[in-house]
Amino acid sequence: MSMQTVSAEQQLNRIIESGRLSHTYMFESDAIETLRRQSEHFALKILGKTPRNETLISEGNHPDYFYLRTDETSIKKDAVEDLVRRMNRKPTESDYKVYVIEAFEKLTPQAENSVLKFLEEPPEKTIAILLTIDKSSILPTIHSRSQHIHIKGEKEDRTRFLENLSDMELNTVDVLALNAQHVKDLGENFSVMRKKAIEFSSKWIGNHPLVLIDIKPIVDICTERRDYMLMLQLIDGFVRQSMHASLELESYKPFGAEQVKGRNSIKRLAKMLDEIQTANRMLQSNVHPMLVFESMVICSKG
Repeated sequence: MSMQTVSAEQQLNRIIESGRLSHTYMFESDAIETLRRQSEHFALKILGKTPRNETLISEGNHPDYFYLRTDETSIKKDAVEDLVRRMNRKPTESDYKVYVIEAFEKLTPQAENSVLKFLEEPPEKTIAILLTIDKSSILPTIHSRSQHIHIKGEKEDRTRFLENLSDMELNTVDVLALNAQHVKDLGENFSVMRKKAIEFSSKWIGNHPLVLIDIKPIVDICTERRDYMLMLQLIDGFVRQSMHASLELESYKPFGAEQVKGRNSIKRLAKMLDEIQTANRMLQSNVHPMLVFESMVICSKG
């Protein structure tokens, strides 16, 4: 009997039906457009799915609903303080007040601290929905006060702004659910990163004696921490594709026909995937990337 995948909408509906709403939700995804739709759906369910509420929300005129977003590179303290003033009023149209902050990772440290104070002592029946495509920079104290919900971005949302990529590159973005905005920001560098990931992973899986030498080129192409994390996602995807091929499963091909020739030890591939997860944790703990990748390769030989 096959397991049915629960959609984001079904997951959010179940939260509403349970009658046990949290004060704060953090929606995580690889596509901000998907998060926008799902947060609006969730807010409408909380406030009451009526034609009037639907119209007021879509027009941005609902007195109990506030959506904070900006096209600037940061969300400043003044914008958050305005949100807090609005949310401190009693609801007028519904039983609840709901506010959404899009791209929460854009908050300045001062703005984030203002939100944190509000999250610690929220007004009664006030629900926060925080949207993020990069949760790594958000304060741990905000994470700890949030109920996390991961929502896979819809394919069109991930790929609509990536016209410069080839079909195979788009396939990699889609199957691995990569952060489309990050890929877009990388421009031509994404193609180079993908190629380097394939070359490195092929040598690593094939036990090439010079694989350690290939670490410096893949580290050099990355300029910030999220680039290293993306490189690990690409490597993870290639190793998983090799594992599927060794199990004679054809359902998982983020890199299409690219693969290491011959059957590989499932036990060793599983060990490599474990080391990639360890490498992720090391990067998040600010260990130097060269040491992270070197450790990943050396420890996989175990």
